[in-house]
Amino acid sequence: MRTTVEGLVAKGHVHRTKQGASVFYTAAPTKPADTPAEQNDPVTA
Repeated sequence: MRTTVEGLVAKGHVHRTKQGASVFYTAAPTKPADTPAEQNDPVTA
């Protein structure tokens, strides 16, 4: 489990903070997408 979470820290998806002997992980803020995936679909009605 720790390896997976540390991989997310390396990618910037999770932040790690240390308080005393404990390590806390929190989700990084998400960035809104420029356009939703549905709008990128070239199919028209």
